[in-house]
Amino acid sequence: MSRLVSALFALLLSLPVRAVQQTETARTLNESPLSAGSLVQTLLGLLLVLACIVLVAWLLKRSSSFHMAASGKLKVIASIPLGPRERAVLVQIGDEQLLLGVTPQQINTLHKLEQPLPIDSTTGVSGDFAGKLRQMMQQRGGR
Repeated sequence: MSRLVSALFALLLSLPVRAVQQTETARTLNESPLSAGSLVQTLLGLLLVLACIVLVAWLLKRSSSFHMAASGKLKVIASIPLGPRERAVLVQIGDEQLLLGVTPQQINTLHKLEQPLPIDSTTGVSGDFAGKLRQMMQQRGGR
């Protein structure tokens, strides 16, 4: 009886070893999930998805409708750089125009224009924006 129990015990212990041997035999006959072909296919799929994400982000950034806010009532008319990361931006909100100073840390209202500058539909503000800004800043400094 003890021989029967020990034989049964040995048979039970050998079952996992036989399962591993059968799995390895099946793997050698079939293509491994980590083969070069499946890795290349996975990497190409990943690159395609990443390329689609970059393309959509670029298209949204280039699209003028993405920058419109408040149903088109808020528009950036023009902007000029004042330093490496500072800008003066002329913004139209409804019928008002504001000159904003934009830095990486904050945005300040520099001036509220009493009379809005005329806007040319093709180039933004008619005339030279930098010249008009300089003239306006001189007028403000003279007060």
